[in-house]
Amino acid sequence: MKSTKKIVLIILLFINALNFTSCWNYKEINEVAIVGGMALDKNKENGKYIMTVEIMLPEASDGLNMRPEIYTMEGNTLFDAIRNFIAETGVKLYWSHLRVVLLSQDVAKEGIVPTLDLFMRDAELRTDVWLLISKGKTAREILEEGTAKIHDTVSFHLHDMLKTEASISKYKGVQFWDFVKTLSEEGSSPFLPTVELVDKGKEKIPKICGVAVFKKGKMVGWLDGIETRALLFIRDEIKGGVIPVKNVEDFNTDITLEIFRNETKLKPELIGGKLIMNIDVITDVGIAEIDAAKDLLRGKGRKNVKKDAEALIEKQIEKVVKKVQREYKSDIFGFSGAICRTMPNVWKSIKGDWEDVFTELDIKVNVNVRIKWSALSSKPIKIGE
Repeated sequence: MKSTKKIVLIILLFINALNFTSCWNYKEINEVAIVGGMALDKNKENGKYIMTVEIMLPEASDGLNMRPEIYTMEGNTLFDAIRNFIAETGVKLYWSHLRVVLLSQDVAKEGIVPTLDLFMRDAELRTDVWLLISKGKTAREILEEGTAKIHDTVSFHLHDMLKTEASISKYKGVQFWDFVKTLSEEGSSPFLPTVELVDKGKEKIPKICGVAVFKKGKMVGWLDGIETRALLFIRDEIKGGVIPVKNVEDFNTDITLEIFRNETKLKPELIGGKLIMNIDVITDVGIAEIDAAKDLLRGKGRKNVKKDAEALIEKQIEKVVKKVQREYKSDIFGFSGAICRTMPNVWKSIKGDWEDVFTELDIKVNVNVRIKWSALSSKPIKIGE
C-alpha cells in the first residue's frame, strides 16, 4: 500500500510540475485516469476485444489513499477500445504506471501478437509491463473479483508477486520486451505466468502459479508449479525456492531443502550421429526443515538426503521435457539456442526441421545437490524421555 501511495504522489507532483512549467500537453488530474492494470478478453458473439482497466483514483483523507475502479470497454482492436473509453467517459487513460496486462485463454489461443502490437508503436504504453494469462473463464474477473490485502489495487498486488518470484520458483515473470525477444529467436518458444482466483473464506485472492506454453505466438498448453520449477532448472533461472523431499531413504522422514544457488549447463553432443542434450545441474541447498527428531545432517542421513533430492529433481526434469515434447512440441527450454551457440554447423543443418528434431531429442540429466547449510541449528529437536 505504501508503494502505491508513493507512486501516486509522484504522479501528482509530475502533473503539478507540468502545470507550473506551462507544458503544452499538460492535463488536470481529473482529466486523466491512472491505469495500474489491464485485462483483455474476446467477445465470442461479435468478435470484438473487451478491454478492462483498473484505474487508481486519489482520495482526500488524512493520508494519500487510493480508490480503485474498474471500467470495461469494447472495440474492434485494442486501440479502438482505448479510444471508446475516452468517448464514453471524457477521460484520457494515463499509461505510464501500467504494471500488468492480463490475457484470457481465448485471446492467448487465438494469438496474442496482434493484440500486443500497439505496445511497440504507442509511445505512451510501456514495454516493461508484466504479461500474465488468466486460467479462469475471463481475464477481467481477476481485476473485477480479486481482492488485494496489502495493496489498494489488484494490479500492484500482482506486480509485487512477480517481483518476488525468486522465493517461490513455481512461476516466472515475463515482461513484454522479453516475450517479443523470445518470439523472434529461431527455434525458441516463449511462455507466460498464469494467474487464477483462489477462494480464501469470503474473498478471492489472485494466485500466480505455473506457466502457459506458447508456440508461434499461440498458447498451446499449461505447466503447473512443479513442472515450472523443473523448467526453470533447465533454463538456469532458478534463484531460490524450496524442494520438499518425501520419505528420505532408510529414515522415513520428510525434509525441506532451500535453494541458495544453482547453475545449469546445456551441452549438446553427437553420439553415433544422434543428437543428445546433456542437462547438467549443480544446486547448493540448505536444510530448511526436518519433519522428525532424526539427525539427517551427518553420515548416512546426509548421503541419503542428497541422493533422494538429486533423484527427485532429475525425475521432474525428465518428466517435463517429455510432456512438452509429446504434447506441445514447443522448445521453451532453450535447447535450440544451446545447439546454435556450441554447434552452429549442426544447427544450420537441422533448424528447418527443428520441431521434428526437438520432439525426438534424447536428454541426459545429471544433478549434483550440495548440502551446505543447516540454518541456525545443526541438530534436530530432541524430545526428552
